[in-house]
Amino acid sequence: MKYDFETIVRRGENNLKYQWTPEPVREAGYASFDAAEMDFPTAPSIIRSVTEMVQEGNFGFSQMTPAYQERVVWWMAHARDWEIRPEWIVPVMGTIFSVATAIRMCTKPGEGIIVPAPGYNRYAQAASRLGRKTAVSPMKEIDGRYEMDFAELERLMAQEENKLFLLCNPHNPTGRVWTETELTELARLSSRYGVYVFSDEIFAEVTYDGRRTIPYCEIPEGREFAIVCTSLGKTFNFTGVNHANILIPDETLRERFTTQRTADHYGSLEPFAYASIMGAYTEEGLDWVKEMLQCVGENRRLATEFFARPDAPGYLFPVEGSYVGWIRWDGLELSGAALKEFLDQEALLALEIGTEFGEPYDRYTRMSLGSTVKQTELALERLKAACDRKNRR
Repeated sequence: MKYDFETIVRRGENNLKYQWTPEPVREAGYASFDAAEMDFPTAPSIIRSVTEMVQEGNFGFSQMTPAYQERVVWWMAHARDWEIRPEWIVPVMGTIFSVATAIRMCTKPGEGIIVPAPGYNRYAQAASRLGRKTAVSPMKEIDGRYEMDFAELERLMAQEENKLFLLCNPHNPTGRVWTETELTELARLSSRYGVYVFSDEIFAEVTYDGRRTIPYCEIPEGREFAIVCTSLGKTFNFTGVNHANILIPDETLRERFTTQRTADHYGSLEPFAYASIMGAYTEEGLDWVKEMLQCVGENRRLATEFFARPDAPGYLFPVEGSYVGWIRWDGLELSGAALKEFLDQEALLALEIGTEFGEPYDRYTRMSLGSTVKQTELALERLKAACDRKNRR
């Protein structure tokens, strides 16, 4: 490989993933598979771009430029096969910042949002902090994969207080990449009931087996109500940088969102974010992503084969996109704190417990596949050994 996907990036005590890593795992020198961020350094093209900016010593206010727009347009065309227009681009201070902006724009205090379950918990957290409600729409497990329950979703959309639906594509934590048929049905309901759809597509470049993350804005039926969020966050291991780009084709909606963003005290682009976009959205950045997908794709293969064994301790839902795996621990007869303790203490495998994604999921965990292949192999070996010891007791 041309790039380094074998070195574990150093994490200081200030790093959130470091703080979340259980002491036994940290002391043993193993990587944590908690948190959806990668363990290896970001693309060299970003590091060079940011380094050049730092060496210039100018950290003043930055604004979006035609060159910046060109890079974003180029990236969407080459990385996502998506033709966008420069005027659609609205820079924001991160994904959840923009979720909060959409919530303020679409709802009043006491009104609410709709989120699928299991689902990323920061959406509901943002609503709660803003004095809004969250209506949960449980997804259905059908033939070993998740599907949206459109009958339940329509019931919730028909309730006048629910003004905004939070879509995640590829879905975190289940790994689904939603089909055109599914997105079209969602758009039909959105248009019928006047419910806006915020599509979090920050994992969009990470798909497998020839799948493509269909930009929600491409679905004609829902375009009038469509807000798409893109960022470097997941694709380039940039989760700690507060920056994203919102893409809104509908001019009226874009003006409303931009007005709300300004009212939320958005000032300007951080110079670090500007330099990062200019370094990431390049031929070299795209080349790095292609190699990154080979690495996390190998981890996906290892995990899929491990959990497909007859004696596997659980079921790994198909990972169609993203680098997180959603595991239901059918074979351990453990849940909640007991499951977490077994994984942390016995297997030295740090995973995120499923209740972070919804109350009923105490027999589930989320596993990051964004580590080195070597660390993933070691983690699965430790898990097998711990399960064997448990079965012999």
